[in-house]
Order: sequence, then structure tokens, then C-alpha cells
Amino acid sequence: MTFSWVPGTMDQVRFSTGERSYTVLLKDVQQLSVHSAADLYLKGRVVLPITAAHHAELTGHLALTSGVRRVSAAPAT
Repeated sequence: MTFSWVPGTMDQVRFSTGERSYTVLLKDVQQLSVHSAADLYLKGRVVLPITAAHHAELTGHLALTSGVRRVSAAPAT
């Protein structure tokens, strides 16, 4: 799962699954290691493996916000 910073925050990350995007607290993404934390701080995003149970928690009671993912339309030619 790919997590990225929420602009204007220091403690929130965003991820998408299916057609929905979710915002969660960074502390709730528990698998952060030294290397993945560095990627998040330096690159603004990190890919982490998560279990099905953790995914259910992140998309359930740990989600601060959720919404339908917006997909950009192709430019008109």
C-alpha cells in the first residue's frame, strides 16, 4: 500500500484502495521502519506491506476521512 503525506499536516498520511481514498494518522501506520520513515520524509511517499486486518482497521475506525477518489479526465484534443 502506498502512503503519502497530507499537504499542510505533520501527522497525517493518505492512501487509496479501490475507488476510495483515506486519511489516517501517521502513528496508526504501525509498520514504519527507519528506512520507510526516511522515504516518507524525503520523498513524500512510502510503500508498505500491510495485513488484511490492518487494512480493515485503516479503512474503518482509524480513518479520519474517506471519499471517492477523483480521477483526472484526459485533456480534450
